[in-house]
This record gives sequence, C-alpha cells and structure tokens, in this order.
Amino acid sequence: MLPGHGATQRELLATRWRDWLAGARRGLEVLTRDCDHVLVAGLSMGALLAVMLAAEDCRVCGIALLSTTLRYDGRSIPAARIFLPLAHAFPFLGRFFYWNEAPPYGLRDVRLQRVILRAVNAAKRGQNTQYGLFRTSVSSVRQLDLLARRTRRQARNVACPALVVHSLEDTVTTTANATEIFTLLGTDDKRMVLLGGCDHVITLDLRRDAVARHVVEFGEHAVQSASEAAAPPPQDRGGPA
Repeated sequence: MLPGHGATQRELLATRWRDWLAGARRGLEVLTRDCDHVLVAGLSMGALLAVMLAAEDCRVCGIALLSTTLRYDGRSIPAARIFLPLAHAFPFLGRFFYWNEAPPYGLRDVRLQRVILRAVNAAKRGQNTQYGLFRTSVSSVRQLDLLARRTRRQARNVACPALVVHSLEDTVTTTANATEIFTLLGTDDKRMVLLGGCDHVITLDLRRDAVARHVVEFGEHAVQSASEAAAPPPQDRGGPA
C-alpha cells in the first residue's frame, strides 16, 4: 500500500508525491531480494511511479503502464480541476477544494458501479469501506501534477521494455496521456494497446481478462529479453587458420 493510501483523507493529504515514490522504491527492494526478474505495473498515477522506478533502477526488467494519468482530462472530471494553478501558487488552498467521485467511477461494469455506490453511501454514514476514498482533493491532484512533471523529464531514461494499455473510452484520462508517455519513453522496445468496451479502471472493468492477457504476454517477453541480455556471450573456441 502506498503511503497515505487506503486510509482517511487526512492521511492522504499528509503525504506528497515523493512519499509515494519512496513507498514504491521500498516495494521494489523487497521484491528484488527474492526475485530474479521484477516487472513493475502501475494503474493511473501508479503508471508514473512505474516509469520513475524503471528510469532510476536497472533491476526493473519491464514496465506495464495502465491508464496512465499525466493529467485528469476526461469528460467525467468536474470543473474543480481549474483550481489547480491556484493550488500551485497557494498550496494550502488545495485542501479546501475537492470533488466527490460520481458514477460511472471509471467503470463500465454496472455491477461494480453498484458495489461502489453502496460503499460511497456507507462512507457517508461514517462506516468503514474497503474501497478507498471517493473524494479527490485539488491538493492531491497538485501532487500528481508535480509527479507528472518529473516523470516527463525522466521517461527518456527508461531502457527496459514497456507496455502502454489505455481505454479508448476512458472518462478520467484520455488517450492523449497514453500517446504522450509512449512518445516520451526512451526505450525502443515499447508497444501500445488501445481497448474498447471499458473505462479507466481497466484492471477491474469489462475487458479485465484482455488486460491481464496483454500484461502476462508482455511480462514473458520482458523476462526473456532480460535473460538474454544477462546471458554470457558464446565463447569463440577458435580453430586452425
């Protein structure tokens, strides 16, 4: 769990993008102790963390970037995002501007929409919910924007294979995010997959099986590439002249 996440709004607002990145680094350290190859996959803001890890750590053998969020520019994002420049000028004000998430919650799966709606209503009644927060603060979006700026500068340092997967019908972040990060990545071994029939949370939505298949197939390719790169070159035994 990333620092500040999976808890209250107060705890999230107490963290910054550097804290999120530090948490991802710690997770990478744990994995590399026991794993020969590590593939980093990130959803939404997590895709930016995946890029940052790959840019600074050669132990990452591949990255899968799912619904990459460099900016909230989808049609479901309300007008409160216009306060972002103000939050940059006066960071403390970002705590007072926010929007509450509303259907479709980045999903086309009606069943999951209903599950989330029940969780939202439970949170309003003061009950615990396992589905996280449903309020997006401009202060947190400011931290995302700062992370996105750093990611744009670091993406050219990514040398490992990369997969970019995005929905054509994403209501949170448009495909412009996928196109931009794909262009910025320094690696030549990169591929992009655009899917229909799903929304932003592609790991849970109606095309989740297709997303899983693309990630697994890419992971196999990334591990094979890493293994071939690490293999010693064949020795030239020579022979009679």
